[in-house]
Amino acid sequence: MISFRHRRWVLLLVLLSLGLAGCAKRVVIAPDVEPPAAGPPSIEHRVAPGETLMQIADNYYGDPAAAERIARANGISDPDHLLPGSLLRLEFEGQEWDSARRRSSALEPYNRGVDLLAQDHLGEAERQFRLAAETAPELVGARYNLALVLMKRGRNTDALVLLDELIRQRPQETDFHFARGNALFQLARFDEAAGEFGGIVDHDPDHRRALFSLARSLQESGQVRAARRQWQRYLELDPDSSWATAARRHLKKLDDGDRP
Repeated sequence: MISFRHRRWVLLLVLLSLGLAGCAKRVVIAPDVEPPAAGPPSIEHRVAPGETLMQIADNYYGDPAAAERIARANGISDPDHLLPGSLLRLEFEGQEWDSARRRSSALEPYNRGVDLLAQDHLGEAERQFRLAAETAPELVGARYNLALVLMKRGRNTDALVLLDELIRQRPQETDFHFARGNALFQLARFDEAAGEFGGIVDHDPDHRRALFSLARSLQESGQVRAARRQWQRYLELDPDSSWATAARRHLKKLDDGDRP
């Protein structure tokens, strides 16, 4: 069974069911500096508001699991509560320094891509995310955003190739699976999309976006009874939002025997 890990990503989330999108965020890491003359290379990072140790570890080391290493080195007893503005000392071994500098260079086109995406300049955003991914292939945020831009441009098959690579690399990332479900839905591969969203819900029954998308996929695939159950589950979690209004509309279609 897949074990999912939830964490905040610097990325765009495409919400297929309601046609909504979140906001990609710019990434800031320390500027290039020369390593000290003696001892392992190290830099200081000032924590930004809302930033997590896993984000910092991913940006500098290319591995979210390095968050534990940062916490130990800085005497952090509660990694889930970082104080904005505090300084973290990050040390690098072997090739880690060169890799961190490479990711730093990749973040310039990455952040340009974020800005262009916010302006809906999808072609240029795609070019910038590709440049970031080529500069630092280990910068998963660049490849993920590239996949989501491709989805927005209707190139869901190409997006699936990227998402499959990311899932092989990090099978625990819920966001990757959610995006893959979106791409499958857009390709009218509703049974597969339902399987992807269902895997998320199995792990986290309160994941509202996945539950909504699961119900929608089941409905589109003609699995009326299963879709009805999932819509009812969704409304138990969310009885009042605009999503709930859409859920009731879909449920009414099923109750009226009107398959979309």
